[in-house]
Amino acid sequence: KDRLLAKTLCFADWATISWNTGQNQVIIEELAILTPQYIELLCNLIDIPNNPPYITGYWTKDGQEIENSEETVNRNNEQYILKRTFSIQARDLGNYSCIFRENEAQVTFVLVVPVIKDKRYKPVVSYTGDSVVLECKLKHTPNTWNWYKANNTEKGLINVTANPLNYKIFINGNETKLTVLNLTEEDSGKYICSAEFDIKPSESYVELKVLSYTEPLKPFIAIVVEVIVLVTLILLWEKCNKPQHDNSFNDVCSEQTSKLTRDESNGVENNTARQRKLEH
Repeated sequence: KDRLLAKTLCFADWATISWNTGQNQVIIEELAILTPQYIELLCNLIDIPNNPPYITGYWTKDGQEIENSEETVNRNNEQYILKRTFSIQARDLGNYSCIFRENEAQVTFVLVVPVIKDKRYKPVVSYTGDSVVLECKLKHTPNTWNWYKANNTEKGLINVTANPLNYKIFINGNETKLTVLNLTEEDSGKYICSAEFDIKPSESYVELKVLSYTEPLKPFIAIVVEVIVLVTLILLWEKCNKPQHDNSFNDVCSEQTSKLTRDESNGVENNTARQRKLEH
């Protein structure tokens, strides 16, 4: 089997990965980039069957072949080394792959700003008058942290640090916490935490939903109202359909029944008269 070794040079630090890989396999290595820099990516292919004197390799970025990146890689001590130095600014972040044409062996280096991975996919729920703590953290320590709130009425973000009466921010290296005080329903919305790095910020968000204390009771109240209405209808139906000592009540039920019967009879007679008229 072919064996492909990949190395990445970031300033004076080396990160090395190695594995055995067959044809058409793709290996992915994620690299956190904190500052703009030059970075050398290196792939080393060994143990190729028949050991040809040279093979062809090239580089891609985000799936597109980089212009003039194809080169002939000569065999050197049973190894084939393909390397390239890239200048990485914020716009240059992305997926860089080294690919050997003969056997399609491939390594993809994912160059990204450190990712805040502990995202919440469900909103944080709290109640009016309470306080709530929202937090974000990542493995690397940023230059600083900032918190923003999405503007619900206009496009854009609101920097919550401008209102220290309603918010308190705690920062401890690679983590931050935002305390929202004296909650109102207007505090509901999306809160963005931003880890500021030299190359670009890394952002995540937390959704906050503020409820009034009567909100959880609404389904219960609706059920109680439905039960009361249902019981009332059942009681009325039973009173109208069982013998009563009160003649006045019986008269009312009888009158209602007779009225319904007359209305139905009149409807039938009117339909009959219309049919006869049509026949004439």
